[in-house]
Amino acid sequence: MRTYLLYLLGGLCLVWGNLIHSNGNLQVAFGAEENYLLVRSLDSSIIHLGDEEDKLEYRKIIDEYLRFKSLHIQGRYGDAYLAVRSTQFQLIQLYDKILTKNISLVRSELELLGRKARDKEKAQTKAFLRLALRDVSEAEQKLVMARNMRPYLYLLKLREMLFALKILKHAGKFVIFLNLLHDGQYMDSIEFYDFDTMEAELIRGFGKNSKYLALHYDNAFLPYGEESIYDDKMTNFKTTLVSPNETAK
Repeated sequence: MRTYLLYLLGGLCLVWGNLIHSNGNLQVAFGAEENYLLVRSLDSSIIHLGDEEDKLEYRKIIDEYLRFKSLHIQGRYGDAYLAVRSTQFQLIQLYDKILTKNISLVRSELELLGRKARDKEKAQTKAFLRLALRDVSEAEQKLVMARNMRPYLYLLKLREMLFALKILKHAGKFVIFLNLLHDGQYMDSIEFYDFDTMEAELIRGFGKNSKYLALHYDNAFLPYGEESIYDDKMTNFKTTLVSPNETAK
């Protein structure tokens, strides 16, 4: 009877250990998937709005994310989970800084456009200004909500911050629309023009070094004027995973 109980307890411990291992692995995989989106989405905004300190911080965050990937490949799921959490903690600080800069930029551009369009509004001017200001206010609310969440709810905070970032990029599109409406050749239905057509009009109207062209790219999550920091880091990481023999082939 005692032997049977020992076998039973041993079996239960083995099953429980496997469940913990499996559950930990699932947590790591889920956190990693969200981390990828959160890290990748910040790339163009760092290039557009970040200073050298922000870019250095972003590189460190990508390094931490890549450290997680190495740990996960090795099956070290406990350490990988800690790396996921570390990445998220650092991302919160950087998202907060970039969102604050983005809100300030879009709001100041809208105020400038409002003054510029005074007494010479076109049919869509007021509508675009109203929609853009609504987006900025919503993004500010999302950021405040994220800041006020409990300190250790990293992923929930970051979800709100990513949502705020997406809303701000939508507001930024109205900045482009309004500038083209008043200084470009478009007279109506500007929201239906594609990315390349609007890029060509921005270059024609404001030049290749225009701040509006940089904003246009950032609104589409595309880097402008510099190579993608994320892609560069990821390319180097993938290169290190290839063995010397495979490289020789």
